[in-house]
Amino acid sequence: MSKGMLLTDEDRALLLKVSNLPEELIETLEVLEDEEIMKSIKEAEEDIEAGRVRDYDEFLKELKKAGEI
Repeated sequence: MSKGMLLTDEDRALLLKVSNLPEELIETLEVLEDEEIMKSIKEAEEDIEAGRVRDYDEFLKELKKAGEI
């Protein structure tokens, strides 16, 4: 580290990551408290386990065919 430089580039990068943590934690807690969102997540996980999914390209083709995009 050179004279007069308080933080290295690595220090700044780490500080930026850490500074976002409180907001991310609050958002996570809000999701966990929202019963409707949690229900949707559980249903999505069940769909994945049951194989009721398709890849993104297939989904886009279906939307285009239906005239939705």
